[in-house]
Parts: sequence; C-alpha cells; structure tokens
Amino acid sequence: MACKNAIIKSKGRLNLAINFLINNSKNLKKNSLKESFLICRRNKKKNKAVAILIATETEFVTQNEIFKKLANIILEVALFGKNKNKILKYQILNKFPLFKIVNYFSNHIFNESIELKTIVFLEAPFLNFYIHHSWQKAALVGFSDYIPNLEQISKNLAIQLVCNTNYNPSYFTKLLLYKNIKLVTCLNT
Repeated sequence: MACKNAIIKSKGRLNLAINFLINNSKNLKKNSLKESFLICRRNKKKNKAVAILIATETEFVTQNEIFKKLANIILEVALFGKNKNKILKYQILNKFPLFKIVNYFSNHIFNESIELKTIVFLEAPFLNFYIHHSWQKAALVGFSDYIPNLEQISKNLAIQLVCNTNYNPSYFTKLLLYKNIKLVTCLNT
C-alpha cells in the first residue's frame, strides 16, 4: 500500500515515488511495530532473571532461526546488565555494542524494525519463570526462603499465573505473595 500511495502522490513518476519511499522509510518503520512477544532467561545460579518485551513489524521475524539466535545473545547480555541503557551499550568481544548488532540484524538481515520495548530484571535467592506458548504472557517468580521442591513449585506457580484467564496485566505487575515468595512479576503483551 505504501508503494501504491507513493505512485499516486508522484502522479505515476516512478523515480519520484522511489525517492518519496526512501525519505519516509524511517517513519514507516517506526510506526509499523505491530507484533510483540516476550523472551525470558535466568542465570545459572537461578538468582537473577530477565524478561524482555520485543516488538517487530511482522510475526515472520520471530519464527526465523537466525532471530532465535539473536534473542539468545540479547538474553545472555541482559543478564549482565541492570538497565536497558547498559544492555544496549554492552560490547560483545569488546568491539560490538549490542544495539549495533540488533540494528545490523534489523536493517540487513530481516529488513524489519526490531525494538527492545520493556526490560524487567528480578533478583532473589531463587527465581523461576514460565512463558506461555503464544509468547504473549510470562511470569517470573522469586523466592526468599528455601521450600522443599522449590523448582517444581515455582514453575507451577508461574504456569498458574500465566494461564489464569482472569489475570491479564498489561506489560508487568509486581505482587507480594505469602511469606516465602519474594516477588512475582507477570508480563503480558
């Protein structure tokens, strides 16, 4: 439709239409982030977790194997950071800031805009998370005390929070539950 509108505005002059599209491509891409999905990861010690809401233009990007590898890199870097700015400036191999890598993939591999919208960090003595199969909802659960079978209990609690149809927070909500559970964060695109 953008091409058709450019041809109409340029009254059929293709060179003018192409120039119009090139000059307006930045605005078109920024306004066209329609698909959002969540990725989560916790560190090996299971005491720090991160959840990131990523926006793309189409669902096609999220299904791509190359993008899944990029998402893994983003998550690994995010576990080192404390905020979005530090994550984007983090240099891989002491050369390449993460934001340049994401921009390269966005502009040269996928030809679609990719944006890290929301980043949530949690730290607790023990953390677990669950992402709904739609990649639209996630829950991170943090515990302050030891409970027997903590791995399974935390996973089940996160699953229940995500699958509860009555509980649909926008982006993220923090809740305090019980004595042993330090923090629960639920995210929803």
